[in-house]
Amino acid sequence: MQHPTVQALRVRLVPPVSWPVDARGWTVFSLAALLAVALPVFVILANVEYVTKSDWLYSYSWWRNGIPERTNLPVSELDSGADQIKDYFSNDTERLDLRVTFRGEQISLYNEREVQHMVDVKGLMQGVFNAVRITGGIALLIALAGLVYFGRSFWDLLLLTLRWSALGSGIVVGVLAVAILIDFDFVFRQFHFLSFANDLWLLNPSTDFLIIMFPQRFFFEATLFIAVFSVAQFALLIYAVRLIGRRASPVGKGED
Repeated sequence: MQHPTVQALRVRLVPPVSWPVDARGWTVFSLAALLAVALPVFVILANVEYVTKSDWLYSYSWWRNGIPERTNLPVSELDSGADQIKDYFSNDTERLDLRVTFRGEQISLYNEREVQHMVDVKGLMQGVFNAVRITGGIALLIALAGLVYFGRSFWDLLLLTLRWSALGSGIVVGVLAVAILIDFDFVFRQFHFLSFANDLWLLNPSTDFLIIMFPQRFFFEATLFIAVFSVAQFALLIYAVRLIGRRASPVGKGED
């Protein structure tokens, strides 16, 4: 017979979940497994979308990286350029014609190589935006359908799935954040090798305005923001699930 402390620990770590070993039971388990994958993808990519579409990140970067001095463009023109890029990611325009006012004259800031690279970046970002909608919809539909059709048997498994999915995802994101802190240059290059089928992303930091406006440190800090937001949200989810589990469990109520 297990010591009471061990039994209590098992209750805290692994809430009792049971389902019949039949078609219905495997359906419940399959839905939970799909939710365990869809949820972290949704959280992380939603943070990518939020950071990409934010205003504060760009304003911070102009100051942090001295972009007005490096480009000889005022902050208002840099903000306009960032807004054009954010609009470009969401509209149907194929090519980006980023125009700014320089010395009283409207000019196109990016050269052909930069424009072609932005076509690739737009495809990647629209894939991210679509994935956010799809994974969010999948996670919501699974949770609602499971609770409606399977009731309590799915509720217990849902709490367990959310807890371990959030915990595992938080650990993975944390490890990646450490890797980024150790050698972001390597991670940054591997990301580009995997994401793009060409070398248009290899730009000249002395002459190409795309990389002058958005140096590597911009992406380094944006990635860290995404990681911090994601880990914090996973931690909040774990806490919320634990709180809900305690309130719903007779054993948990007896411990409080």
